[in-house]
Amino acid sequence: MKTTYNLINCISYNSQKLFFLVVLTLLFFNSCKHTSQTLSKAMLKAIVEKQNEALGNCFTNGDADKLAEMYTDSAKLSPNGSQFIIGRDSIKSFWKEDFKSSKVLKMETLVLTINGDENYIYETGKAFSEILYNDSVYHARVKYINVWRKQPNGDYKLDVDFWNKDVQ
Repeated sequence: MKTTYNLINCISYNSQKLFFLVVLTLLFFNSCKHTSQTLSKAMLKAIVEKQNEALGNCFTNGDADKLAEMYTDSAKLSPNGSQFIIGRDSIKSFWKEDFKSSKVLKMETLVLTINGDENYIYETGKAFSEILYNDSVYHARVKYINVWRKQPNGDYKLDVDFWNKDVQ
């Protein structure tokens, strides 16, 4: 009888241990669903460079509508020497007005720093542009800070776009 009792205790102990491990495993995997995934610097940079290329195409094509779609609905734009422009519609109006008087001939970006996770990417860099304005070509250099926010469909859009003149 004593052997049976020990066997039952052993089975019960092993079942409890197994149950405890299953609960811990489920809690671990469930908590992973609610945290942001860490992306490597290389992955973050690849996302940002792809987005910067798309931005450059919008600028060189003078396409304010497509450019505005690269911003979140509540985006904040802070051009050099100007007030904040808030919201996609206001940002679209800003670029439409800007494109009436100038044409971006060429635009290049250089990413200097990058950080973030799968939900937000923080980028600093420099941009170099050739701009046609009043029949003259100007060379512009700016430093910028961008915050890209991941959208429910997986795309990244600008949530903060801040730049000012670079003193070289």
